[in-house]
Amino acid sequence: MHSGDPRRRDYADELLRAFPSGRVVNSEGSVLDLPFTLSNGRPTALRVSLPAHFPQERPVLCVLVPLQHPAVDATGRVHVQGAEAWGQRGGVGPADLVAVVREAFGVLMGTEPGVGAGTSMTRQVAGPGGAGPGPSAGPGQAQAQAADPEAFLESLPTAQLEAMLEDEEALRKAAAQWLRDTQAARALEDVRRANASAAASNLALARSIEEARGHVAIVRSGEYAAMAALFEGLYGRQQAAVARAGPEVLLQRVREEVDKLDSASDALLERFQAGSLPVEAFVESYVAAREAYHTAELKRQAAEHHQLTA
Repeated sequence: MHSGDPRRRDYADELLRAFPSGRVVNSEGSVLDLPFTLSNGRPTALRVSLPAHFPQERPVLCVLVPLQHPAVDATGRVHVQGAEAWGQRGGVGPADLVAVVREAFGVLMGTEPGVGAGTSMTRQVAGPGGAGPGPSAGPGQAQAQAADPEAFLESLPTAQLEAMLEDEEALRKAAAQWLRDTQAARALEDVRRANASAAASNLALARSIEEARGHVAIVRSGEYAAMAALFEGLYGRQQAAVARAGPEVLLQRVREEVDKLDSASDALLERFQAGSLPVEAFVESYVAAREAYHTAELKRQAAEHHQLTA
């Protein structure tokens, strides 16, 4: 069982019971693929799409593999009577969708006549002997002629044709009238309806989105004070540590140590020169003092060089 609109889910479940090899394509359960094999042995699949306002809107049937067939238009959409007349006789149930799909399979496999791509839902009535159309063309043939620009122009009265030659506005209106009857215009209208439905759904979510934003703002404002206090505390500790043992502080201490050791060695020298310090004691103490001085001096030079290049 899949999620989605309860009504669409019921129709999808009925399709899967009737065609066990089918599979649900999307999480909403509104698109199903039903695999089958054409009469020439070619495998393909019939995709059944249930629009947002289904079952008020008719289902859309398409073949996934390109197919040259009178009931399949250039976009792959399958045109059958059951789909074209969907909902015209009142309420429709899951069994009606199964019947439409069975009709589509029959049309594609050659066991039933189809409506034909770009024609109306009414089948052409056979003439005497069932050999073909009767004397008068039905609505399907009229629409097929309307889709042909030459047939469309031939159907216009002479006065209108003359007006089109002299009046550019009349020509544009005639062209617009012809375009409204083409398959591309009908496909575009289907897309517009789908976009309008999606836009209405998005607008319906606007209030929920605003409420969610308000909740997020409340949560953030409550967390901000605590996080700011924590940050200030940590920053204060860092500043205190830098004040006690920062690079400048450590370098100053090394400089002071160098000066102290230098002064100590100078004091030893003065005592020796004054005769208050024996030679053996002076040499040993003076060498140790100068060694300590030069060690500290090297540390000072290294620290100052690092500070300059950092």
